[in-house]
Amino acid sequence: MSLKGFRDQGLIPGRTYTILLELIKRKEKKNKWKQKESVVGLGLMVSSGILITYLFFFHSENLGSIHGFHALIGRPELWLMLFCCLFFMILFTYCHGERVDAEDDFDDLREECIDREEHLWPKEQANAYGDSPRYVILTTVKKDYDINLFYK
Repeated sequence: MSLKGFRDQGLIPGRTYTILLELIKRKEKKNKWKQKESVVGLGLMVSSGILITYLFFFHSENLGSIHGFHALIGRPELWLMLFCCLFFMILFTYCHGERVDAEDDFDDLREECIDREEHLWPKEQANAYGDSPRYVILTTVKKDYDINLFYK
């Protein structure tokens, strides 16, 4: 059953439902930035690998003298590769910072949910299996959204 179904049955208070939706939204944002960081990191590794291969395997003779190095610096393809590496480096730094911020926001809200558990969940009786509605809902959140609200 979904969170909306639990709310419609009256098992989740309105405030708790809103907080759980915000937690899910922050988890999705965290995962989005994590994926972007991975893709940009891969681009950075590939562009750096191409630059290193170009310098040390195709034009290694130009690195031995100052005149050869000067000739190597004058090549436009080298500047293009350097620009690509710099672009991916800046983009990776930005994505990494956004991922860290999103991760911190998610973790802060998750820890606050765990700390304020008694305010968010009313005291309830267990069902026939010995499970409280809170336990069933938190198990569903763990299984469906991979958010553990049982402990920090």
